[in-house]
Amino acid sequence: MTLKNLRLIRDILNKSLDALETRYIAKSMAFPSLDQVYPQDEVDLSLDAETIQIVNLTVSAAYQLIMMVRHPFASLADAATAYHLSACLGIAEKFNTAEILREHGDNGLHVDDIAARAGVEPRKLGRILRYLATHHIFREVSPNQFANNRISSYFDTGKSSQDILANPSEKYHGTSGAVGYIGTFTDEVFKASSHLLEALEDHDSGSQYFANKAAFQKAFGTNQDYFGWLEGPQNTYRFNRYGACIRGTSLWDHPDSILQGFEWSSLEPSSLVVDVGGGTGAPAMAIARAHPHLQIIIQEREPVVIQGVQYWKSLYPEALHEGRVSFQGERLLHDFCEVQPQSLAAVFLVRTIAHDWPDDMVVKILTQLRLAASRNVKLVLGDFLIPHACRDDLGDNVIDGAAAKDVPHPLLANLGKASANVYSIDMTMQVLLNGQERSLAHQVDIAAQAGWRVIRVRRIDNSHFGYTIAEPIIAESEA
Repeated sequence: MTLKNLRLIRDILNKSLDALETRYIAKSMAFPSLDQVYPQDEVDLSLDAETIQIVNLTVSAAYQLIMMVRHPFASLADAATAYHLSACLGIAEKFNTAEILREHGDNGLHVDDIAARAGVEPRKLGRILRYLATHHIFREVSPNQFANNRISSYFDTGKSSQDILANPSEKYHGTSGAVGYIGTFTDEVFKASSHLLEALEDHDSGSQYFANKAAFQKAFGTNQDYFGWLEGPQNTYRFNRYGACIRGTSLWDHPDSILQGFEWSSLEPSSLVVDVGGGTGAPAMAIARAHPHLQIIIQEREPVVIQGVQYWKSLYPEALHEGRVSFQGERLLHDFCEVQPQSLAAVFLVRTIAHDWPDDMVVKILTQLRLAASRNVKLVLGDFLIPHACRDDLGDNVIDGAAAKDVPHPLLANLGKASANVYSIDMTMQVLLNGQERSLAHQVDIAAQAGWRVIRVRRIDNSHFGYTIAEPIIAESEA
């Protein structure tokens, strides 16, 4: 059986690589080199839906093959020391390594010069960069001489390293969010994760779900929940970075994937879309560009609103000037658990908000939306629909669009390594806020508790991310 599975995985790999080659030839495009910098101003075929499907099969099969042929201890040793990779990546981001290397071209720069610009000890930094290069992040072009490659250049802000040093808080302004994502995940999330065991063993809170009693509180010695702590005056740098991090979550899938999440064109002109907890508004911007007939209100905490207005002014100011898009700031962090002020909405959009919070908090948020909802309003929940790692025969599902794509045997039913980010985000939510990613059944249950009936699911192509669309449950007293 093992040899049979080995052959099956080899066949999946061969077919996938052949399909990938055919795809690039058909588009008259060269397959990207790992040693070249990321093509910021060129079409990236790896973002194409059909290509993603091929790549996911390739990654899943390749990683499963590694785990099959390797001695178990080697795989366990990799897992046990994965934190070093996070730590080293965080250092490279913090010291603007991608920017420094970009400024010195394809031949790179000696670690002594990199370290001088970063203000750190060169031999230690050299070992850190070599560790990253061993994982194909940066490349060592000659002994102790490092340069960017396709992966490291992706989190280059494009800004001058000297300008960043002079004004660190501006590093993340105007970026895609990748660099902020890396910075946040290798700082707060990384440190909180290191206290996951202590949080789990805690007899007072280990079995409970409180947003202010997660691993994060143990790591940072605070009684505030993550968002309250982040907005404190001592965390201005982290808060600015977090805004970029949230923009970076749009990179989980194609930036325009939200357009697949709902039939936006079916809404009448001037219909109101309320983006609840919409951050600086990157997904809303995709909607506004594609459907200028809609009115959009982005609701956020007041400090985030300031960032959001700046973001829109830099990228799409006409939407603000024309009044098609506006921001509504909330005075307190948890105001979205209080009365929802927009009662004329056609759509309540709740994207990557429910996963932040424990179940009871999500029910409160959705209940307030239900109380403000008209009969015809739709609730659009955007989150990962987290699958099991095994095959799960749920039988006929009556919800339109609920069925996920089949995965070829013997790959894991959730595509294994190709889906690892889904489970990393799930653990992130646990250590930061005692939140979680949820299965479709879990989402349906929570929505029902708050008075919403899920009527269909829009799964994003080749992703576990999806949009769950619900309508109000009409009580007899309302009929």
